[in-house]
Amino acid sequence: MRPAVLGFGVAAILTMGLVGIALSLEPEPPPRWTITKRVSAHRALVVEVDTPHLDEAGTIARDIAGPVQPRFTEILVLFHRPGGHELRRRVQWTREHGYVETVYP
Repeated sequence: MRPAVLGFGVAAILTMGLVGIALSLEPEPPPRWTITKRVSAHRALVVEVDTPHLDEAGTIARDIAGPVQPRFTEILVLFHRPGGHELRRRVQWTREHGYVETVYP
């Protein structure tokens, strides 16, 4: 291999590494949703979630409930906007009815 080609290859590899380092130093984006409270009793789980993405409530509820479904007979996921306390959406999961979403005005 010619030295010029080898030098170019080494420079390309170093540049890619520096780009990777620069990208890793950028701050991470804020989370799309945050669990603010969770309580369980008698095989029921209630989870409160803050999110500006209320239109994604069904997907978020599945992400939360899916892994723990075998342990519960009912899971309620309550959604609020960040910093707000008004209930905006509720997703209920039961073995009998699956996921049921309720939207509040």
